[in-house]
Amino acid sequence: MVAAPPPVYPWPIGPAPRWQPAALRRAGAPVGALRCSRGGARFRVHLELFAERRVIVVPAGIGLARGGCRYPVRTRTPTGVVEAARPGVTLGDLFAVWGRRLGPRRLLSFAGRVRVYVGGRRRPGDPRTLVLAPRAEIVVEVGAYVAPHRSYVFPKSP
Repeated sequence: MVAAPPPVYPWPIGPAPRWQPAALRRAGAPVGALRCSRGGARFRVHLELFAERRVIVVPAGIGLARGGCRYPVRTRTPTGVVEAARPGVTLGDLFAVWGRRLGPRRLLSFAGRVRVYVGGRRRPGDPRTLVLAPRAEIVVEVGAYVAPHRSYVFPKSP
């Protein structure tokens, strides 16, 4: 007998703009140590954000600049799939390129203790320092607990 996978609860998307933040369209100037270039992605991770038990949409267009250059961390679709162009890129880098706040007590415009899970396991420490790893499933939440997913089935690359 094969054990059934745990149920997936369909958490709703938050009802206000703060749960659906837009991507910041940059001109291509450096963001800290991150430079915009025409290099391709090397690996993908999946990111889920929750506040007050509601989904926060990770928008398409993070890290895509005017003129066609791309930052080493970016999104092309609003699915939470994040492309990273090199090892060592952090969750903090993604939020810096996005132009949004992330810290131990802040997730976007939401205040409270921020919890991070990787592969379903709690990851202590400052969420900004989490180094993105190939095919990782990352859940960041503030407010009420949402059981984190352990894995994500990535779509085939376009």
